[in-house]
Amino acid sequence: MHDALSFHTLLPNLLGTQLLADEAGPSSDIAVPVAVPELIIAPAVTYAQLRACSSLVRRMYTWRGYRLAPNRLQPADPNHVTIGAWLAGELVATATASRDSAAGLLADGLYQDELTRLRGPSRVVCEVTRLAVDLDCHDPELLNALFKATYQYVRAVFGGTEVVIEVNPRHAGYYRRTMGFQHIGSLRTCPRVDAPAVLLHRTLANFHY
Repeated sequence: MHDALSFHTLLPNLLGTQLLADEAGPSSDIAVPVAVPELIIAPAVTYAQLRACSSLVRRMYTWRGYRLAPNRLQPADPNHVTIGAWLAGELVATATASRDSAAGLLADGLYQDELTRLRGPSRVVCEVTRLAVDLDCHDPELLNALFKATYQYVRAVFGGTEVVIEVNPRHAGYYRRTMGFQHIGSLRTCPRVDAPAVLLHRTLANFHY
């Protein structure tokens, strides 16, 4: 376990880089600086970064006994972003944020009625999925920093106003106490991971950087 984490979230400065990378396409040579002796949280934009994020998700889901559905997200899809947290150049945490679109959200599979009630002409619902934190870095500060960076991206790039996440009911209390989520969906079994889940929601209207 790292005794002290030096947090240096570069996400606001890298949003422009991410947008340029999106415009340039997957073959772009734009690189995101990650190999520094601090924790940097930023969008994963290179093939190596995205592969590392997928590997961490697969490893942590397997360790928890979850089944992991294939990642069908396309890196160039403007409605999805993978956020990575690198400590001294090593990936220690990741999460994916998705913006609601005609294709819907993954949570629609279990909670379509609840999401329908959230949707509206002045609302943009976003979803956090594929969350994973390395076993050696289970520090609440790290998770909070990862979510803060994800919220920043969701608001700045996706125009998001609402965030939902499906979590194991054992962890729901933590998300409510520390991250401002509210419980809006009852206990169900998520077939993607073959595990129990509840749906949580928070608005970004009262979120401050």
